[in-house]
Amino acid sequence: MTTPQIVNPLPLQTEFPPVADVEFQQSELNIPIVSGGEVKEILKMTAVLRLDRGAPVTNAGGHRQFEFAIEQWEVAGFSETFGEFVTITLSDTPQPRSLAIAQQAGTDYPAIIVYNAIFDVYVGKRRVAEKVTGLGVGVDAYEVPPRVNIQFQKAFPLGPGIEASAGACAEETALNEGDFQAKVDEFRQLRG
Repeated sequence: MTTPQIVNPLPLQTEFPPVADVEFQQSELNIPIVSGGEVKEILKMTAVLRLDRGAPVTNAGGHRQFEFAIEQWEVAGFSETFGEFVTITLSDTPQPRSLAIAQQAGTDYPAIIVYNAIFDVYVGKRRVAEKVTGLGVGVDAYEVPPRVNIQFQKAFPLGPGIEASAGACAEETALNEGDFQAKVDEFRQLRG
């Protein structure tokens, strides 16, 4: 896999980005692969996503927030358990909105960031799970993209008696559009 150019991380921010925009991000996922109740490996995967972020608003409770939609999400990592790549991609279905919300009124940070996605999972070229509902949550974020770990429960089957369990996503970093697209193309080729 090629190494993308990661855009310099943003300094700590004092408020949410003021206008709607498109963002490209990269992160590293760690997903336990479980068989017979035993963790066989921690699958390390690289994820890239493109999201359409809305402008921030103040909700009726006085907390600032913004919604965003995950427009593209591609994930890939080589599994020792399977001896081939495992990939994840968004399902061809309407995607739920995601949300960032200030943890207290009167200031944007720290914030809680909630990622929602519906996705398909492949082992090699075989789709092994379809339309899995995923939810990831990060707390105490002080910037966008968040430099906090995102915890998620995305349990899904990978084969008979084998499943992926609750995982974590390491700090997100900004990515330029060209490097994002190169990773998307690379990960899609793994599925054929």
